[in-house]
Amino acid sequence: MRRNIFLSTSLLAISTFSFNAQAALDNTLSVGYAQSSIKVSEDKFDNNPKGFNFKYNHEFDNDWGVIGSLTYTKLTYNYYSRWGKVGSTEIDYVSLTAGPSYRFNDYFSAYGLIGFGHVNQDDEYYYVNDEYSKTSMAYGLGLQINPIPNVAIDASYEYSKFDDAKFGTWVLGIGYRF
Repeated sequence: MRRNIFLSTSLLAISTFSFNAQAALDNTLSVGYAQSSIKVSEDKFDNNPKGFNFKYNHEFDNDWGVIGSLTYTKLTYNYYSRWGKVGSTEIDYVSLTAGPSYRFNDYFSAYGLIGFGHVNQDDEYYYVNDEYSKTSMAYGLGLQINPIPNVAIDASYEYSKFDDAKFGTWVLGIGYRF
């Protein structure tokens, strides 16, 4: 009886581990740190908006897949006089992009992104409030590196232009491949 239980348990464990070893690994979910740089009419902001990024990559076969990305960055800048705070500017940037991904081998995957970026700027100076909001095209390129089968390191660059303002966003993240 003990031999049957041991044999059954051993077969179950071996089949479970062999299933995990043969898992498809065709999905990658990553989260990362995002930092934008802003140029307005060739003048660059001193401070950079910071935020986060989420990506989901699904590979249809051994080579091709599709990836989706959501990025959010924010910058708050306060204005002071010698009597204290007199105003502030708040800039929010959000992008939603998607595109094809291509796996070169077990370790490297590259992708391209295209979609929409949206910027919202709220200015408050003394008693005057002003708001600017615009949606434009966003596009980017990225690379996912898999140092071990279930871990992904993600790096990408995204670009958007709103009138005279140019947003360039770098993302560095880590993900889980399953």
